[in-house]
Amino acid sequence: MSEKKKKNSTSKKKNTTTKKEPVKVVEKEEEIEEKEFKSDTTSVSIIDTQELKELMDEDLGISQEKKEKKVSHVFVHCFLLFVCIASFISFGFHLVNQNTSIISLVQNLFITIFTILFTVVAITYRRNNKSLIFISSILLLGVFILGMKDTTSNFKVSVKATPNFSGKSITEVLNWADKNKISVTQEYEYSDMIPEYIVISQDINSGTPLKEVKEITISISDGPNPSKEIMVPSMIGWDGDAVIEFVKKNYLSNVIVEFVESEKAQDTVISQSSTGTFKRDDELKLTFSYGEELGFEEVSLIDFTKKSQFEVEFYMKQHQLNYKIERDFHKKIKKGLAISQNIKAGEKVKIHDEEVVVTISKGPEIKIPDFSDYTMTKIAEWAIKNKVKITFEDQYDDTVKENHIIKANYAKGDIIEQGSVVTIVLSKGSLKMPKLESYQEFIEWAGKYNIPYEEVHEFSDSVPAGEIISYSYKTGDAIHNDDTITVTISDGMKKTVPNVIGLAKKEAISKLEKAGLKYSFVYRNSSEDKDVVLSQSIRAGSEISSGTTVTVTLSNGKKQETRNDNTSNNSNSNSNSNNNKNNNNNESTNPVTNNDDTPSCKPCTITGIKGIISTNFDGGYQAVANALTAEIKSQCPGIKVNISGDDTSGKRSGLFLSGFNGGNTDSCSTVSITLAK
Repeated sequence: MSEKKKKNSTSKKKNTTTKKEPVKVVEKEEEIEEKEFKSDTTSVSIIDTQELKELMDEDLGISQEKKEKKVSHVFVHCFLLFVCIASFISFGFHLVNQNTSIISLVQNLFITIFTILFTVVAITYRRNNKSLIFISSILLLGVFILGMKDTTSNFKVSVKATPNFSGKSITEVLNWADKNKISVTQEYEYSDMIPEYIVISQDINSGTPLKEVKEITISISDGPNPSKEIMVPSMIGWDGDAVIEFVKKNYLSNVIVEFVESEKAQDTVISQSSTGTFKRDDELKLTFSYGEELGFEEVSLIDFTKKSQFEVEFYMKQHQLNYKIERDFHKKIKKGLAISQNIKAGEKVKIHDEEVVVTISKGPEIKIPDFSDYTMTKIAEWAIKNKVKITFEDQYDDTVKENHIIKANYAKGDIIEQGSVVTIVLSKGSLKMPKLESYQEFIEWAGKYNIPYEEVHEFSDSVPAGEIISYSYKTGDAIHNDDTITVTISDGMKKTVPNVIGLAKKEAISKLEKAGLKYSFVYRNSSEDKDVVLSQSIRAGSEISSGTTVTVTLSNGKKQETRNDNTSNNSNSNSNSNNNKNNNNNESTNPVTNNDDTPSCKPCTITGIKGIISTNFDGGYQAVANALTAEIKSQCPGIKVNISGDDTSGKRSGLFLSGFNGGNTDSCSTVSITLAK
């Protein structure tokens, strides 16, 4: 090895052992030149590999001395995925919501696609600091949250909650109700502000969850109220045009005008029948002046087409013409406006001479269709189109499917006018026998649905008198059209009437109480000792209810003798004869008049009281009271009937509240019944 190589070797060793304090080696110029031209293959290979690695690191932006450890950004990447999922959810809400427009749906689709691309690029992008990407993703998430909030709000209103129908057409209400299987009740209400057939209000608040709504009542505008009170000023001095304008603006319907000779200005009001508070349909008379003299003998007619009836009549009276008003249907001209006239416009007519006939429109001719296949929505659309009013009623009918039409108050092909009321009866399907707690509840139910029924009375040891033992239908049974329900009513425990004739009062009481019967006493004079039973109102051996009252006639002792012996003897003979007859029969068969003019009591059984109430229920308290009184007296002549009314019960007038409800009694008794008033 040459001397130079030894020196280089020594120099390298020193450099490796003294890294903290490097020693500068000054090479001679000759050595450097010699090194440049050296062709050692091993040394060249090592130098080229190191330089190539340094160049690659430099191209990638990594400094050999300042290499940093890579950051994973797990939280940012997870948040980006969450934002991407939120975009899918937001798009789903917009897609499901029925109120979302096509433009809004397309916009949301583009935002969702953008979010997907943004997430992919942000995750794959190699950068140590991704704070800007994180902030951008937060803002993007905020956009989706706000969008979903609005969509959810609209979704709840349109699908899960009751909308606000004010100002909308009845058709919209019926479409909504039909879709959500909700019953609709329509009520018409006058309104000067809301056009006809537009909804004014509803009884269910908007926003109410649909699960809480079974029925909704809506108020529909019926146009201006013809009986509304308005303030009518003094029109003295007004001209004809001002009066006509006031009549139109305030919907006055009963204004009568006349023209008379006067010194006042021509065609001005000189008197009126009333001022101040006034109903629109009240009569209002206005007197106009046509001046000191008429000033003309003939009139050139104007065209009355599309003028109101009031304007036509005003013109005729103003010009002293004979006229006649006729009415007819017209397809195009509005109801209440003139269609035609028998004398053409421009032709001259002499006053007080030829009759001018003007035809007023009744609106278009409306033909009743076949409603059998109509839905409620289609009926409403037909009614609005033809300006007629529709009212719906429901009725149980086992022959017609539920919500299908049973009948209407007009037949197919009938002709009606605008403003007519068409009543549609809808089927509620087959009526089921409900669970009823009392006879009174049954009466109300049967009356509501016009269910015919009949009463049958039976004795019962377990069911108190007047209460229901059974019905001919079980709970849940279908009741077919025109079926009659048989109601079995308890007459209470069966008791046998004992024979108390001839017994003393105390003995009679003991025997009646032992038999479980109620009793009352009346007196009459007889030849028997005082307080001896002369007769009883119900025949001995009769089977009656435990609550029935037996009227017992007791002797009041011998009548004081105020006449001669013969008369007295005859009286006693007659009395004995009557008593013997009573004793032989053990009953009072007829209201026989005794010596003291006291009638005997005839037993009778009153039935059908509830049926009488049901039949006359619609007439209210007085109708029911009159019918009950007449029926009870016809079944038991001589009986006294006391019917009173209670106006504090809060129940419908004529409803049975308490008192006698049928059964055994007698002609000497007084029965009392209390009805709602």
